Amino acid sequence: MLPLVAAVAEGIDYKAVSIGEEDGKVLLDLIEECRLTPTMLEALENGVPLTFVTRVVLAPEKQWFWQSPLAEKILRRKLRYHPLAGSYEVWDSLTDKSRFFATPDAALVALGDIKGWEIIPASRLHAGTLYRVTIESWHDIGSLPLPLRPKAYLSPGWHLSSKVYEWRLRP
Repeated sequence: MLPLVAAVAEGIDYKAVSIGEEDGKVLLDLIEECRLTPTMLEALENGVPLTFVTRVVLAPEKQWFWQSPLAEKILRRKLRYHPLAGSYEVWDSLTDKSRFFATPDAALVALGDIKGWEIIPASRLHAGTLYRVTIESWHDIGSLPLPLRPKAYLSPGWHLSSKVYEWRLRP
C-alpha cells in the first residue's frame, strides 16, 4: 500500500486566475499550486536554489503567426533553503524582494501567490476586440548550478511544468 503523499502527482496547477482592469492597467492575480518532485525536494534541502518561471502572453484573437503579441511578460521566482537559519526564502522578480518562511509548505504557498501583476496598460486594448491570454509555468533547469544541469536535463525528476492555460478577454 502506497502512502497518501505518493498519490499526489508532482506538477504545477492553477487554482485561481483573475484578470481585470484597475487604475488604467490590466492586472493578473494568480494562485498556483506547486508540488515538487522528490529529487527537487532533496536538492532544495541540500541548498540548491530552484527557479520557477511564469509566462503570460496577450494577443489579439485574429493575429497572423508572424506578428508579435501585444504583451508578453515573464515572472521569475526563486525558492531557496538556508540550513543555518532553518528558513525557506522566496524571491520574485515582480517585487525584487524576498520573504522567509519556517516550512517548505508555507514557502510553496507563497511561491504560487501572485497578486497585481501588471500585464499591459488598459489603453492599449480596443473595446470589442477579442484577445487570447495564455499562461504557463515551469521549473527553469537552466538556472541550476552548472554541475547539475546535464543530469537535470536528462532526468524526469527535474522537469516540472504546468499545462498551458488559455482564455479569451474582451474589454
